[in-house]
Amino acid sequence: FTGKLVMEYYALNFPSLKIASSGRSLSKLSSLTSSSSLPFPYFACDSTDLPCLLSLSSKTRVLISLAGPYTLYGSNVVRAAAESGTHYVDLSGEFFFHRRTVEELQGVAEGTGAKIIIAGGFDSVPFDLGSQLVLRDLGVKPGSPSSSLIRIVSLVTEVRGWLSGGTLASMIEGVTGMVKGVVSGSLKMDYANDPYITLPEVNDCLRVDTEATGWGSFLRYDGTVESVGMPHFMAYCNSRVIRRSFYYMRQGRVSYSEGMSVEAAVKATWWAFKQWLKGEVTLLPKPGEGPGEGMRRDGGFEVKVVGVSEKETVTYKIIGRGDPGYEFTSKIVATVGLCLSNPECERDHGVGGVMTVGSGLKGKNLREMIEEVQGEGGPLMEFKKL
Repeated sequence: FTGKLVMEYYALNFPSLKIASSGRSLSKLSSLTSSSSLPFPYFACDSTDLPCLLSLSSKTRVLISLAGPYTLYGSNVVRAAAESGTHYVDLSGEFFFHRRTVEELQGVAEGTGAKIIIAGGFDSVPFDLGSQLVLRDLGVKPGSPSSSLIRIVSLVTEVRGWLSGGTLASMIEGVTGMVKGVVSGSLKMDYANDPYITLPEVNDCLRVDTEATGWGSFLRYDGTVESVGMPHFMAYCNSRVIRRSFYYMRQGRVSYSEGMSVEAAVKATWWAFKQWLKGEVTLLPKPGEGPGEGMRRDGGFEVKVVGVSEKETVTYKIIGRGDPGYEFTSKIVATVGLCLSNPECERDHGVGGVMTVGSGLKGKNLREMIEEVQGEGGPLMEFKKL
């Protein structure tokens, strides 16, 4: 479903762009292309067929992987990109997949120069770019870490949307994989709860967070954002991705936590329920299923990001337009793909590795590209300093 939205976005806005689609079923690809009048070639390539994926990835500059859960279907795709020296971005929200990708492909991507960008959608672009903006305004430059601890708190204050089928499947796969690992003895619970699971290379002196989300597991009041909230449901992914950004950018001892206000949670549930009554959404969607056009158009979110140093506090409000799981995410990952295709948009062109949006791309360039994309009533995403 998201793949179709990405292709439709490219066809409408970049008709001369050289892209192709790929999937395991040639007949489904043919049907999708013809029914949507998409002017792109397509190739059959199963996610289990590494030689086919290597051949495919060697013929392109950027590979966008949209088929999850990534723990089940994504390993060969990202390996093909890393080995081919092809830039890559996905929508993965699975921290075990992230850890395995780092362990197996960091050295490979460094050798080929491939930038492997994990979590390039609603998870975790708004939170990652927002954190980097806050650090910039606090005077923390890449490679020049702060001498003292800096705290960053992100709070989702509004959300209109629902879980995508892929996100739901990824969450289930993450929990299932953790339970299986603990039961079999191959995974320690401490390892599963490690805030730095995506950073096997991190030094102990940089381990300033002790819990995965940074927020904690329960409802509480946070004085930094002045709100009562709970951990954001995707904070278990986002927080670990963003800590990898801090590490890659050599920004020192930065603590990160992410929550969702109670008010936002209540309003989000009520809004989604009304959409369900109108037949716009399935409460438990399957991978590949998505909401109606009205819900995708009218959805959106707001996030408050606050950074605190010894000397000052910096606050940003991030406004996103379009249902986070589909409309917003499809346009965001498409924009990240375009940024990756332009050497001037990359950070440290020629340097590869398993990276994040915040560490692998130039934030200013990407923000400008995103703000040029139109959502319902304004730019797809805006960053406002308060």
